Amino acid sequence: MSIRLLLHFSRAGNCRFLITKRVVGFDYLTKKQFFHFMDTKMKSIYEEAVYALNGLQSNSVVLQKAREERSTKAYLNLFDTERHLKTLGVEMKNLDDLNIIHVAGTKGKGSTCAFTEAILRKHGYKTGFYSSPHLISVNERIRINGKPISKDIFAEYFWKVYNGIQSSLKDGESMPPYFLFLTVMAFYVFVKEQVEAAVVEVGIGGLWDCTNIIK
Repeated sequence: MSIRLLLHFSRAGNCRFLITKRVVGFDYLTKKQFFHFMDTKMKSIYEEAVYALNGLQSNSVVLQKAREERSTKAYLNLFDTERHLKTLGVEMKNLDDLNIIHVAGTKGKGSTCAFTEAILRKHGYKTGFYSSPHLISVNERIRINGKPISKDIFAEYFWKVYNGIQSSLKDGESMPPYFLFLTVMAFYVFVKEQVEAAVVEVGIGGLWDCTNIIK
């Protein structure tokens, strides 16, 4: 009697054994079958992450609410970046160590960011690049050394950030809006990946932009 065991990765990034079948004799997965299983599992974890992310408030919803309420309180979510980062163990000093280049303006921000990142990378720096919007997949918004982080890496970091923030919320508090969440996640990724220089494009721009945490 033998038991076939498969590794199962939960959305929080934890790994556990999953008993899938009890058979007589030896039963096992071929290398091709195993990697197909793992690829399918990681895709589902990424899709769960995207589904949860899309459930967060968009910038347009936040701004519309702010206009309607005409209150400072309506903008608070746009200024929660530092609090959420501290929850995740990231201090302002850690952001200073990233040597961030903060790009704002009305036209050409994305191109300016791309050129700047490419120049830094050409000179041997390990770079981080955060921009919006994405063309196809949301993982394109966060890049390391010019390449979007992979979907499995995106999902891994996403659930660490999502679960960390969610567990810190007080009664009545909600998760941060879409762009603020991704901004926190981008900074978290850059710190953990130990980039030497980061290029960050503003989102909505102006006083309310959550990237203004950069000093």
